[in-house]
Formats: sequence, C-alpha cells, structure tokens
Amino acid sequence: MIEFIHRHPIIIKVLLTVVTLTFIITGGYMLGRQAVEDYAAKVDGQVITMPQYQDALDRTQEIYSNLYKGNIPDNIAKQLGMNTIRGMVDRKLLLAEAKKEGLSVSGKEISDAVVQNKSFQDENGSFSKNLYIRVLQQNGMTPAIYEQHLKNDLLTEKLQDMVKSSVYVTEDEARDYYKSQLALQNKPFDEKDFQAQEKNLSGMLTLLMQEKQVETFTEGLRKRAKIKVNPAILSANS
Repeated sequence: MIEFIHRHPIIIKVLLTVVTLTFIITGGYMLGRQAVEDYAAKVDGQVITMPQYQDALDRTQEIYSNLYKGNIPDNIAKQLGMNTIRGMVDRKLLLAEAKKEGLSVSGKEISDAVVQNKSFQDENGSFSKNLYIRVLQQNGMTPAIYEQHLKNDLLTEKLQDMVKSSVYVTEDEARDYYKSQLALQNKPFDEKDFQAQEKNLSGMLTLLMQEKQVETFTEGLRKRAKIKVNPAILSANS
C-alpha cells in the first residue's frame, strides 16, 4: 500500500476526499445510534463509533472496488481497515488543532460551499434549496447537521492550507528532483529540457512536498495525542 501511495499520490488524495465527502453527505455521522462504549477509536476522549467506522470502511471498499474493477489486490485490501480508521482519527486531530489555532469559518463560506456542491444543483446548474433538503432527508440528515460537519471540513482544510503555505520549491530543488527521476529511467539530464519543463516540475514537486508536510504535521499530532483503537479492529487488520 505504501508503494501504491508513493506512485499515485494524487489518486489517493482524490479517493480520500471522495470518501470524506461521501461520509458526510450520506449520514456517516450517526449520532446517538450506538452506545459510547461501542467504539472504533478514542481520540483524546472523543469517540469514533463502530457504525461510523463500518460505514466509512464500506464506502472506501466500494471506491477501491470500482477502481480495480472488483478485484482489489490483497496487499491493498488488507490495509483498507487500518487506513480508514487512521483517516478518521487524523480528521479529529486536525479539527481539534484548527480550533486551537483559532481558525474559523464564516456563514458565507458555508453557504458558498453548499451552493457550489453539484449534488444540490438542478439540471441548469443552479442551486436548488428543495433539492438540497430532499437529498439530505433521503440520507437521514438535516441542513443544520450537514452544515456543522461541512464547517468542520472547511476548518480542517484551512489548517492544512496553513501547513502547506510553508512549502516553497526552489529551482535547484526542482532540478534535483528532475535529475533523480531521469536517473531512475537511465536517461541523461538536459538543462534546456529542464528549463522547458521547470514550471510544471515545480508545481508537481510542490504538491508532493505539501502532502508530505501535512503528513509530517499530522504525525506530530498523533504522537502527542492519546489514541486508542478498538482491539477488534487491530486484530481484524493484522
């Protein structure tokens, strides 16, 4: 799985984003449906319930099944459970940190995000309040609950953007990266060719370094947090 992530970082990012958004829109936050002690994980006292975890895992498996046309490689399938719970734990850590940093989301930002969501747009591409309410009702949610979780997502994104903003790729770093990629292919370096591609290379390298920066930041949060994962999940994914 680690090799797959390294080879396809953008694909993984898109998949995780889809899982998160799907988790919200389809009522993954099943408040009050399960006793607190039936937990998937506890993060500094905050509980992720087993139904929440199973719902997220089911959707993750569905996405990967579609990606691999129903035949998920064993080495990837074995990691889906742990990757799912880890992503849910990370989300709680990032949200808590965003609040500590004093980040906030305005009502307008939430409203704009709702209006721009294609799930709530009619055939003309315009926001439909009736469709918005109907879609949420079909998934057992209310606008208030949905918008609260949307607010949390926007807060998390702001924190990640803040972390990413510290990343700056120099021309020398882009050149070294380009050389390393050519070396893997046993191809010679050509300065003119590099100059022609420098902008795209810098952009790609910036994305990779930003994702690494966020992962390093999140790892620091994990180390400082008190995290407990349900032993049943650990044994099922060992």
